[in-house]
Amino acid sequence: MSFIRFSSRCLLSGYFVVDGLKAAIDPEPLVDEAEPYARKFTSYVDRVLPAGVARRVPSKTVTLVRLHGIVQAAGALMMATGLFRRWGAVIVAASYLPKVASRHPSTSDDVLPFAEDLAVLGGVMLEAGNKGTHGRACCRSQKKKTRKANAAAASSAKAAAKKDQSRQTDALRHILSSATS
Repeated sequence: MSFIRFSSRCLLSGYFVVDGLKAAIDPEPLVDEAEPYARKFTSYVDRVLPAGVARRVPSKTVTLVRLHGIVQAAGALMMATGLFRRWGAVIVAASYLPKVASRHPSTSDDVLPFAEDLAVLGGVMLEAGNKGTHGRACCRSQKKKTRKANAAAASSAKAAAKKDQSRQTDALRHILSSATS
């Protein structure tokens, strides 16, 4: 893994670690903003899950905000350390979607923060879809393909040269045999 890839993942995930821990430690400022989403979530859980399981899922908005922060911080740590980094990026992206949805711009002053949120979400989604190079330098696989293509071209050029040389030899033999007869 290159230093640039590692440092960029750490920088990107650092925002989510801090944001998630802040929500887990002090959820009160976020409760009002999260209330509509918490109501939708709990009604969905009640409809989809069996009653015994649905009872165990927290329904208080404060608890849901705390859980959301913990999940977001855990996903960001997975992304930063490289342990299941793609799954961590998926978790972070999924946990960041409600924040992006709640900040839909209503005035021209809200456009820049919304664009910043979209850019951060795009970076996380890019990391989620990035298969990586598994420790190899990015250019190595391209160099390997180029070497194989050059070797194939050289071998076909050698074969064409041999074929051309045998044609010339055959033509000279034919000329010599025609001249001597």
